[in-house]
Amino acid sequence: MSHEPGGVLHLTFLIYKSEDNPKRYTVHCLELDVVAVESNRPRAIILLKELITDLLNTASADGTLDQIFTPAPSKYWKVLAHAKPYDPSEKVRRHRIKGMPVYGVNYAWAGAC
Repeated sequence: MSHEPGGVLHLTFLIYKSEDNPKRYTVHCLELDVVAVESNRPRAIILLKELITDLLNTASADGTLDQIFTPAPSKYWKVLAHAKPYDPSEKVRRHRIKGMPVYGVNYAWAGAC
């Protein structure tokens, strides 16, 4: 996870076919080790942003923000090294993670994981 001055976050979303069901997509935030699974990529990305919004807002209110930043296992970071950039639709990019200063999300498509 990279930080800008002032505590701004940059997050990485690794997108891949679900390991247990190849008809579903997993979107994995590597900095937080949080995943969302849906039947299509755009819905999975938006669901993950909503989950992260809830997680960050709850942790902020509880004073536990320092406890939620647990990186994904090294397997997924290695997959990221071979993944291709993914450019979601404008609608998906516009959907924001609310409540925290998330500056940007980098998207990567890994196909099968």
